[in-house]
Amino acid sequence: MSADPRLAPAARVAVAAPAAPTRRRFRFARAVTRTTSGRIAVGFLFFVLLVAIIGPYLAHNPTSTDFSATNLPPLGFGGTSAHPLGTDEFGRDLLARLMSGARISLFVGLFAASVSAIAGTTLGLLAGYYERTIGPFLMRLAEIQFSLPFTVLALAVIAVYGAGLRNLLILLSVVGWAGYARTIAVSVSQANRMDFVTAARLQGAGAPRILFRHIFPNVWGPVVVLWSTSAGVLMLAESGLSFIGLGVQSPQFSWGSMLAEAQSSLQSAWWEAVFPGVALTLTVVAFNLLGDAIRDALNVRLGNR
Repeated sequence: MSADPRLAPAARVAVAAPAAPTRRRFRFARAVTRTTSGRIAVGFLFFVLLVAIIGPYLAHNPTSTDFSATNLPPLGFGGTSAHPLGTDEFGRDLLARLMSGARISLFVGLFAASVSAIAGTTLGLLAGYYERTIGPFLMRLAEIQFSLPFTVLALAVIAVYGAGLRNLLILLSVVGWAGYARTIAVSVSQANRMDFVTAARLQGAGAPRILFRHIFPNVWGPVVVLWSTSAGVLMLAESGLSFIGLGVQSPQFSWGSMLAEAQSSLQSAWWEAVFPGVALTLTVVAFNLLGDAIRDALNVRLGNR
């Protein structure tokens, strides 16, 4: 008995339907990696994250000292395969310290950027939605935040509360919210006048539902771009504070504190400063490239829509 031909289109739709959500799910990821710079940024950051997670388990103990092997040069410059990137003035393996230092450097940048994004986005949503009441007050706070020099603020906070990783995380998380709030407030103020927001308000939707169900999905793009670029900037800020002794304290260390320790041996052991400096520079550049790729992907998505 032959099947009814009228059922064929429905059958074809039923078979093809499960593939559509999968395509939509990965469409944005493909748009981010469609350019060479986007692929390089994603690949390099994934590699750095992988090294930070599993690298310390595969290398020497980064804190063990060996005074019989101090200031050994890298492999190819007179060094040995036991220490491919050389050792420092205490005989500590530089490759192991580079891998372990990546953990704190990445953690500080990603954590502080994420906290700043959450706080700044929330305040920006409120400032844009209530633009005639608490909006001006929040924007004045953001302007005050922008007017305060970061170095002076950091010195004041650390002088009062002391140096350390916890205080550094709090400081970097607090100073970054203003950029998100000002950017999001403008977008929310524009979206608040759109027809779909007016329709939701007429249907009885409350402010939280309107903000997080209707407005935020249309303004989240700048948040992601700012988060990506600010993660690299905050890594540089942590390195700068650690370089002058106000950031990560011993026995913890990051790429910035490694650069600070290499000041006294720049001429005799250049590798102690070059390798953490190159790692920090490439990681910050990769975050900036990722932000550009995300921005381009969002522009393509809006253009298609």
